[in-house]
Amino acid sequence: MEQLQNEHLIVTLSAQGAEVQHVRDVATGREYWWHGDSRYWAGRDPKLFPIVGRLWNNTAHMADGSQLTLPKHGFVRGTTWRLVSASATEATYERTGTVADYAIFPFAYRLSVTYRLEGRKLTVSYHVWNTGGAALSFQFGGHPAFVLPDWTEEDHTAGYIELEGHLSHLREVGPSGCVKAERLPLGPLAEGSMPITIERFEREALIFDEGQIAAATLMDKQRRPVVRVSSNAPVWLFWRPVGLNAPFICIEPWYGLCDAEHYEGLFSERPYTQTLPAGDTEGWAGGLVMEFFP
Repeated sequence: MEQLQNEHLIVTLSAQGAEVQHVRDVATGREYWWHGDSRYWAGRDPKLFPIVGRLWNNTAHMADGSQLTLPKHGFVRGTTWRLVSASATEATYERTGTVADYAIFPFAYRLSVTYRLEGRKLTVSYHVWNTGGAALSFQFGGHPAFVLPDWTEEDHTAGYIELEGHLSHLREVGPSGCVKAERLPLGPLAEGSMPITIERFEREALIFDEGQIAAATLMDKQRRPVVRVSSNAPVWLFWRPVGLNAPFICIEPWYGLCDAEHYEGLFSERPYTQTLPAGDTEGWAGGLVMEFFP
């Protein structure tokens, strides 16, 4: 475990998955991060690569005519990353593709995740490099989970999400875990306020694509801000376990999107897929900023 700390926050990080484990307020001891209770969801902060969500039939169709089988959210979450640098307020983890990775995804790559603590903000920076001799196509996503303050089992509305951006429609996933073709009207969400209820997440996840969202703020039951997440990611997903009044909410900026139902096109042509050519040295960068309120 690594620990970042300033006068406001203590952030605990793990090389297992390069994940955040805790974010605590120095003065009050308040915990902002979901602790991974398996009764609801054992995850905390998985990194999603080289896909986000699911492929149709879990199959990627490659340009050379081959097919790859990739699991939901890819295969790097939960794997061990290497700590390459650390200070009191910044840490960088790195992961290079392994022989086991290459057996299911025959492309060479290097990933890094950097955490930087400044004031009450935690910035997370992603970087991907192509280290092989062929073009590398991929998606990348974050999956941070936040505790719902003052949650009780009797809550109908456990908090709110306030959305910033230019909202126009919703997308939902079907039973296969792939996104439906329909662009749904926002209805009450058009005002940018989303109550956190069991009914709101009865179809598992709410997806906003096409760059609709710039930031989202988790509010408690009294509509006081808890954490504001901002990112230039073109897709945002909000997730809570179906049918459960779970004590957390995931706010997930994605540089990618799960397959559309019945999609059998090329892997490189999936929406929001990044491609780095062979010999690329600059790589690709993305990330998010989280501001935690006292």
